[in-house]
Amino acid sequence: MESTEIDLTPYMNLLVVLAPFLLITAVFTRLAVLEIYLPPPASAELMSKLPSPEEQLVLTISITEKGLVVANGNKIISFVQPTSKGHDLPTLSNVLQQIKARFPTVDNAIVLSKPDIAYDELVQVMDATRVAFVFSEGQKTSYSLFPNISLGEIQ
Repeated sequence: MESTEIDLTPYMNLLVVLAPFLLITAVFTRLAVLEIYLPPPASAELMSKLPSPEEQLVLTISITEKGLVVANGNKIISFVQPTSKGHDLPTLSNVLQQIKARFPTVDNAIVLSKPDIAYDELVQVMDATRVAFVFSEGQKTSYSLFPNISLGEIQ
């Protein structure tokens, strides 16, 4: 029997073409990372330092098919009706700007949604909660509203 050598030329040709292709396309795949936070566990020491319920803000934004519900704990602050194009994010931003004016030191918000809400809608609401854009003197400026967002699910 004769021993035959394996021809590595096709394999080397594949690597010569595949390696640059993978390196070039790697630049076009970028991921955006949205930071979210889990609520910390409550301790007795933290509970004693909490302000009274009138001074405290537990901002909750619930995303439903019927609209956006902005609440402070169990108390509803505002209900934002959807438009023909989807959720009314400019109105939500205005409501959140008014809340931020009343509670300037609060940076936390909880965004709740049902499992069937589209991911894009969730991200748009998170963006509107995190940053507000204001036009003044022909320039677009942004300022932080509630950057620390926790996610939850509506049951």
